Amino acid sequence: MVERVLARSLAAVAVWIAAALLGAVPAAGETPTPRDVVYYNSEATPLARIGDADYTHVMLSFLTVPEDGGRAALALVTPAPLSTQLGDVPALKRAGKRVMASFGGGAMTAKSWARVAGREEEVARLLAGFVERHGLDVVGIDFEISEALHRGAGHRPFDGGGMLVALTRHLRAALPTAALISHAPQPPYLDPRWQGGPYLDILRQAGGDIDWIAVQYYNNRGYDGPASVHVVGGAEKPFVTSVAGLAKGVAGLVWPPEKTVVGKPIYRDDASSGHLPPARVRDEILKPLVARYGSRFGGLMGWQYSDLTADHRYWNTRMAPGLLRPAR
Repeated sequence: MVERVLARSLAAVAVWIAAALLGAVPAAGETPTPRDVVYYNSEATPLARIGDADYTHVMLSFLTVPEDGGRAALALVTPAPLSTQLGDVPALKRAGKRVMASFGGGAMTAKSWARVAGREEEVARLLAGFVERHGLDVVGIDFEISEALHRGAGHRPFDGGGMLVALTRHLRAALPTAALISHAPQPPYLDPRWQGGPYLDILRQAGGDIDWIAVQYYNNRGYDGPASVHVVGGAEKPFVTSVAGLAKGVAGLVWPPEKTVVGKPIYRDDASSGHLPPARVRDEILKPLVARYGSRFGGLMGWQYSDLTADHRYWNTRMAPGLLRPAR
């Protein structure tokens, strides 16, 4: 009996130390957890309207770099629907939102990312300058070039893992102290059964500089549902990439729940898999995670903002009260 109690105590200490090393405490100026994050990637609804919604963080997406240009100086490309609305950022901040710029995304090709590799400091300076010019709070890194995360240099177009570590470290050095950095890995990247779980090494090396990861529990069949298993995770033997699995270190790395944000599509057409009606997101994901972790739950991310459908309007005003934020 004494041995079992001691073992549990030592295990708890080990988890605490690992969480501390990975920066479980939010960065200076960070909104308390749980966060309520939404991506903005469409002009269907004006950006300014997010000021009336419940979200704590607004992710403006996506900044990229061009494919062409070789070793010429890099420049950020801002999508047209976003570039014409950056003047609304101050109003969002007055409404209490943390406003973020996401770099990468599905529109950024392997050729574009290959131009970043080896020039991470240059890109970090560009992103930090964009943040300063527009009064932003966060830079999100959204990397989706799976082949660049494969094991073995002969099987990838460039070293995606090494590039992401270097870019994160240079960003932390270039950004103001209170600025935040997030990543948005797909669940297989955190699973040792897929190419050794390449994002685990990224988190080991740069996790202290990352404020949270928004795990994309969508467009990843076998990882995005059922929600109770693959997203929330069982209490005893959780699925490896679930919130509980990451917190327990099932894959060999303890990643604190404060730094895991659950990503889900808001509308059924926003993803090929993983969508749930919003009431089910609230009942099957948020309620059990808040019950388990309380304020230590990292939060929810929705892809993507609009106010055109009932699902969007539910996420905008009915998802958070009583769970991510106090009831009104």
